[in-house]
Amino acid sequence: MRRPGVLLILIAVVVAAFAFWLRDRGTGVDADGTSSTTSLESSSSTTSTTSTTILAPPPSPVCAMYEGVALTGSVASIDLIEASGLAKSRTTRDVLWSHNDSRGGPLLYAMTSAGDDLGTFEIPGTFALDWEDIAIGPSSDGSGSFIYVADIGDNLGIRGGIVNLWRVEDADPATLGTVFNDAVPISLEMPGGPYDAEAILIDPIDPAVYLITKSRDEALVFKGPLEPAAEPHEMTLVTTLFLGAEVSGADISPDGQVIALRGYRSVWMWARSPGQSIGDALNADPCTAPSPDERQGESIALDADWSYFTISEGANSPISYVESGR
Repeated sequence: MRRPGVLLILIAVVVAAFAFWLRDRGTGVDADGTSSTTSLESSSSTTSTTSTTILAPPPSPVCAMYEGVALTGSVASIDLIEASGLAKSRTTRDVLWSHNDSRGGPLLYAMTSAGDDLGTFEIPGTFALDWEDIAIGPSSDGSGSFIYVADIGDNLGIRGGIVNLWRVEDADPATLGTVFNDAVPISLEMPGGPYDAEAILIDPIDPAVYLITKSRDEALVFKGPLEPAAEPHEMTLVTTLFLGAEVSGADISPDGQVIALRGYRSVWMWARSPGQSIGDALNADPCTAPSPDERQGESIALDADWSYFTISEGANSPISYVESGR
């Protein structure tokens, strides 16, 4: 009577081991650090979570990761003809967000990395005076994923240093209809203004907005809070950059380790050490990464593996992609 009992135990152990083996084969980790299954249903889904895996520190110099520039497609929307800002969604796979500069209404354009049109969406209750950049990051308490649109351009020097951000949810375009659910205003003041500016980034580690002014001689970097406000928060000057060219766009990686600024003919990069502020990171000398040959490149968007996309202003603009090699 003992042999059948032992045999049954052995069979149960084998079945359990086989079940664990099947489960492990069906689960993996995406490039953005989120878990996924290999079923047909999950592989066709476009939605991912906002969690981000912290990658190993970038090499020194950080630009050593990058080589050539590739094209992934071109902008299909006939209405996005002055793409001044670009951001990579952190909640929905293969979605880029952009907007026009001083043309058109308060609209955001969603597209795939190939340029396929995913829709045009109004930000309610806003006015597009001179939208110059767009960034994605958390709210002031570090939670969620939001799109921040920067109404910061001031070619004529009429703002007196006061600029505005509009915050909307980083939502799947397929769930939006034609209008974002709501828009949260954030008003900011740069002391000593007015300044013309075209670049912002949102720190995902110590949530704050960083605004970089546009000047060939010197680029001032201001830091401001992300708390909603109709009255201006005063920003703080954290550092001054001497790049020899105008800054037309900016972004930071979702894990906060790589900072990128771009000009019309240059892409500058910095690596950020653990515990280091963005101001301290920018005080180091930047390296120069590959810059796409664009007619008027004003936008850059980093993804979760530190690769980046750029788009120029102009109709049916090509979408450039520089892979990090991670």
